Amino acid sequence: MRRPIQQVVLAVSLVLSVALASVPVVVADQHGTPAGGTPAATAAVEREVLVESEPATAPGELFQLVRYRIPAHLTLPAHTHPGIQMNTIEAGTLTYYVVAAGEILVTRADGEEETFGPGEETTFAVGDSFVEPAGIVHYGANLTSEPVRILTASLLAANEPPSTLAGLATPATD
Repeated sequence: MRRPIQQVVLAVSLVLSVALASVPVVVADQHGTPAGGTPAATAAVEREVLVESEPATAPGELFQLVRYRIPAHLTLPAHTHPGIQMNTIEAGTLTYYVVAAGEILVTRADGEEETFGPGEETTFAVGDSFVEPAGIVHYGANLTSEPVRILTASLLAANEPPSTLAGLATPATD
């Protein structure tokens, strides 16, 4: 039996594939930069947009399927997103911190569901999926010697960057 979040991520991927086949799309290898510049900590994060479109049913929104690669021993700064993101860990282990403004829903690879809120942290492994609501302040850290790969489906405001720095300090990794 499939887990609910993974069913949604797979359904979104299928919908993107079918729905976007008949509309103009951008397929590119792009590196996203958060608003306010690129701190040294985020310069090495790779953001590959696999497909994107502005759906006619959601004017002003941008629907994207993105693959992120977070190098070993890298902590991202605290940030938010201007829309919902659904994520699945494809490779590696990600330590994730919820700082403020909401909860994330998690479905573990074994099907167990959990929620995490402000002040809590968790570790994601291959097959774990999670939903980030718009505006939640969070950050991730790759505390391992292997890169982390995340497949993300998102519906974001088209006129805003994919992430905005929260202006909060995050712990450095050694």
